[in-house]
Amino acid sequence: MEIQIQELSPKKALLKFSDTTATEVNAIRRSLVSNIPKMAIDDVEFHLGTVHDDESGRDYDLSTSIFDEAIALRMGLLPVPTKPKSFRFKDKCTCKGEGCEHCQVIYTLDKKGPCTVYSRDLVPLGDPELAIADPDVPIVTLGARQAILTYATAVMGTGRQHAKWQVVHAVGFTAQPKVTINKAAGCSDACLKKAGSICPTKVFKAGDGPLEVVKEDACILCKDCEKACSHGSIKIDSDPTTYLFTFETDGSMTAREALRLAFENLVAEIDDLRDAVVSLG
Repeated sequence: MEIQIQELSPKKALLKFSDTTATEVNAIRRSLVSNIPKMAIDDVEFHLGTVHDDESGRDYDLSTSIFDEAIALRMGLLPVPTKPKSFRFKDKCTCKGEGCEHCQVIYTLDKKGPCTVYSRDLVPLGDPELAIADPDVPIVTLGARQAILTYATAVMGTGRQHAKWQVVHAVGFTAQPKVTINKAAGCSDACLKKAGSICPTKVFKAGDGPLEVVKEDACILCKDCEKACSHGSIKIDSDPTTYLFTFETDGSMTAREALRLAFENLVAEIDDLRDAVVSLG
């Protein structure tokens, strides 16, 4: 297998896998979705009753317009910055699951209305670098005499356990498209240009000269151009040994780090399977 990086940003990657099969590429996809360790809020403690504000002299009701469970769900989906080497799974920590700085991060939320509560309002206790990666996610809107006071605890998990521990999203791959133009088939330049103009992803360039293929990788294999050419001069096919692979992260870690961890976990699973098979013989 060969890997060519076509696009790589902190939150997005576009790769080309060649000399491989769909099965192998899908194994990488599954590892990205299911096996990468990530921190996510798993427990939220809501304070109830009323709270007094000394500055305004007002009492605020610790309640909101939506259920506490819905707020906890929204908090659980926030992208918590993750450094896998700095944290352990809670059940494998030396604290034996009681909770410590090596297996959990605690956030506080203390806001009084009227206002909209955002993810940036969750303040980590300790390292400020653990502030929520996307600061502008709205959580709840508070009325004039409403307030919210919570403690939220983030722990390590994987996408195999729950979607809130899933680092990557919009993961997909497609076979490398192969677009050919056979001018010898008898189709006129005008006909070819008309067929090429149908393409939704602008694979073709039809200027003053003949029709050309300029963005073959952008082809989505819809074959609209092939159907529009009555002489069969345009042919759309795919390469079963080459695949275009794309994914995005939620910001909890970079796309490069997510891919590295996915490969490490996949190799570890293959080694475990090999050892299990050898032990049977």
